[in-house]
Amino acid sequence: MAKQVWVILFYKIMFEQLSNYDREQTINRYNKRFKEFGYDQKSLGWGIKGRQKERFKILIDILKINLLKDLKVCDIGAGFGDLYKYMLDNKISLKEYFGYEIVPNLVKEGNKQYKKYSNFNLFNDDYLEKKENKNVDISIISGSFNFKIKKGENYQYIENVLKKAFNNSSHGVSANFITNRTDYKDDLIFYANPEKIIDICYGLTKRFVLDHSYFPFEFSIAIFKDDKYDKSMPVFDDNRLKI
Repeated sequence: MAKQVWVILFYKIMFEQLSNYDREQTINRYNKRFKEFGYDQKSLGWGIKGRQKERFKILIDILKINLLKDLKVCDIGAGFGDLYKYMLDNKISLKEYFGYEIVPNLVKEGNKQYKKYSNFNLFNDDYLEKKENKNVDISIISGSFNFKIKKGENYQYIENVLKKAFNNSSHGVSANFITNRTDYKDDLIFYANPEKIIDICYGLTKRFVLDHSYFPFEFSIAIFKDDKYDKSMPVFDDNRLKI
């Protein structure tokens, strides 16, 4: 009996997903905003100031994709799929886009906006629950880790999403967070400890970036698949060092 309990607990920890309660709360929260604001970044919780595009820029820049072509991109917690439009507008070489979003109304509106593009794919799926995810070059996660999980553990959820995205991405993954180094608190928000996020990164790769230099209360990370180096010359393959 004790062994069965341990197995159940182990499975729950290792494959932590959103509970039905948290999923319903999330869907209801975004449906309420969408009803009020429609197709607008305010529906995604970015508020009046927005800055959705600025966040996209940071998440893409820290992944160092300037030498990559014909990218296959995964967008986790995609909202309307606006990352796709941002990449098109900024002439980023995009072969195929795969977005995953649990809120049906956002997916419906996103497909209304972008389905005319043949390489745009937006699914009404929970990324962690989907058994088969597309293999891609990069995965980007913007805003998905900002809300406090009521029936579960945020850090375990973050680790599981990052691990799955990392395994499915040939180049790397980037994600953003609201820092716990803030002078205000909201009961709805999850304030991430950068040190704990670093520990999660180290569990996946030796090579990563943490950028806390753009907004005072947010930070982003990028984790890279290629962390090889020569022991006689411990340097990663970084174009900045080729001088």
